[in-house]
Amino acid sequence: MKNLFFLNNKGYVLLEMLLSFFIFTIILSLLFTPLRLMLDRQFSEKELQDMEWELFILELKKETKMSQGIAVANNKLVLYVDGRVVTYEKYGSNIRRRVDSTGHEVALQGINSVEFTMQKNGFQVKVTDRFAMEKETSIRSYLMFLE
Repeated sequence: MKNLFFLNNKGYVLLEMLLSFFIFTIILSLLFTPLRLMLDRQFSEKELQDMEWELFILELKKETKMSQGIAVANNKLVLYVDGRVVTYEKYGSNIRRRVDSTGHEVALQGINSVEFTMQKNGFQVKVTDRFAMEKETSIRSYLMFLE
């Protein structure tokens, strides 16, 4: 009976280590999945920002083709379309489009800065987005440029 009270501890440390490793592996796998999803989400947001930029440029080119005059003043792009004044300007973290100084149509969102500059036979748009990526394009037009 005296020997029953003195338990043999050989092998107990190995079993304890395997159990701890198993629990650690489960916790690690549970943490890895949300971390991977967060990284994928950030990547998809960058792709979405690029698609929004492309759409913004396509719409701007279309409206430039329909316009009768172009001006850049106070870092605002002004297009004269069918007797109306269409303005593109930075508003908060967006570029908004306004017609005759009314309305608020978001043309591009998630930007830090925008710069409109006149060029020979057109204008240039340079944008820095929220991921600090700089994008720029030149839009050509053979219209009358107004100062």
